[in-house]
Amino acid sequence: MANQVIPRLNGDEYQHLYSWWHVLSLLRRREHVTRVRVEDADGGSVDDVTVHYEPGSGKAEEFYHYFFQVKYHENQAQHYSSEKLQERKGNGTSLLEKFFSTWKRLGSEHPGKQIKLYLVSNWSWTRESDKLGQCLNNQDGKLSEEFFESGTKSDIGKIRDEWRRHLAATPQEFRAFIETLHLQLGEGSFRQLQQMVSDRMEHVGLQYDQNALAVAVDIIRIWIRTKQADITVDLLEQVLKERSLYLPADGERCVTVYINTITEGAFDLTPDFVLDWQRYFEGRPCLKGHQLKRPDYWNKKLLPELRTVLADVRKTTNCRVIRARGLARLSAWLAFGHTFSEVAGYTIEVQQQQELWRTDAQPTGGFRAISVNGAEGEVITPGGPAVACGISVTGSLDNDVRRHVADYGDCAVSALLLIRPDRELGRGCLDSASDAVAVARGVKALLQPFVKRWSATRLLLYYFGPLSGACFIGHQLNAVCREVQVMEDQQSGYAPTFMLS
Repeated sequence: MANQVIPRLNGDEYQHLYSWWHVLSLLRRREHVTRVRVEDADGGSVDDVTVHYEPGSGKAEEFYHYFFQVKYHENQAQHYSSEKLQERKGNGTSLLEKFFSTWKRLGSEHPGKQIKLYLVSNWSWTRESDKLGQCLNNQDGKLSEEFFESGTKSDIGKIRDEWRRHLAATPQEFRAFIETLHLQLGEGSFRQLQQMVSDRMEHVGLQYDQNALAVAVDIIRIWIRTKQADITVDLLEQVLKERSLYLPADGERCVTVYINTITEGAFDLTPDFVLDWQRYFEGRPCLKGHQLKRPDYWNKKLLPELRTVLADVRKTTNCRVIRARGLARLSAWLAFGHTFSEVAGYTIEVQQQQELWRTDAQPTGGFRAISVNGAEGEVITPGGPAVACGISVTGSLDNDVRRHVADYGDCAVSALLLIRPDRELGRGCLDSASDAVAVARGVKALLQPFVKRWSATRLLLYYFGPLSGACFIGHQLNAVCREVQVMEDQQSGYAPTFMLS
């Protein structure tokens, strides 16, 4: 008997945690959520969580509700498939039929309004034996146009027609229904959901330890038992005060930002903000290259989006710690560090290999950055308006930079400064956050008098090293030069990227 009870209890707790994650959206003003329901009596068979948006938010104008049905499974012994969604137990209805009947009912009750229906589960899709999996979009769980356009004799076409017959739906009904359906599968383990909810609680200024998670689950359980209809921000804030879930005034609050230019990756935190720049880069869908589709995107697309995130962080939170994750080019990490700079009061945490490095670490004593060609650098073109700096960490880029600045056509480079840490170059050159902070501060200390000596208005910056070094140097890169042109090796020579000022 005990073994039969445990999965049910874990399933309920998984659902309650997922519901709480959506309830916390009420505290995130930029999401424009006005009310949330748990076990919504009006939700039909998709009733675990319903999210409502305020008029004019962009979401409310297009969709009436977001409905979520959560299915938790104790192990991965099975997976979802096109057959599994049609499976009937006894005289019951299939999961696909339940979603379809809910869609029809909501459509009749709210004519002219669209809805979104979500199946959320830690089970994934059986991709090996079920061709439908190739139509599932990993971003939002929607079925692609291939599902609708495949021929009737193809494997996908046969599944599509089988589904439509299973639902006894007209072609028009079927397409309209499928376009509202989202299969968010493989959503992660119970522990991963706990971490995701904990991260969001921390971001909105709440206690976020195991005890706080248990209290949150209990709140959801009480709301379900008492049939609480609408959960609003006023109700939520009242409960948070009653249950003492707010962080003390001196508690550290964080914002998590994902920045991707290469490919998507699995990271330890759920993002509050996402800078997904892959679409701007050339390359395969799963692996983007170094080059942008248009060079002016650096400053016309990417930099404004980065500054918009900064503005949103300032406007919607009082957080001063930025946890940065993602797979991005070094130029993007330099720009990120410069945007959330030390002078602006931010601390940045990055994931370097398997460790977390922060910009507020104490610099390693006795470890410094040095110039290999003197404090004034070496003369390139006397009287030019720009100077250049090459920073070598993983390996030496001295000769490559010399060749590039000699032929740089945008503006004449008067002098070149070459900087490196005072230890052997290589992947292990920076061994800790303290090392990265020491080098970043040393770079700034060398650059300021160098730029001043040559009266430069623009600094060309070249860097070869780990992402943490790029981010930490950018974090320190204020009051150095009027313009900082970040240069990056694009596998066919150096090219300008971000212009920071």
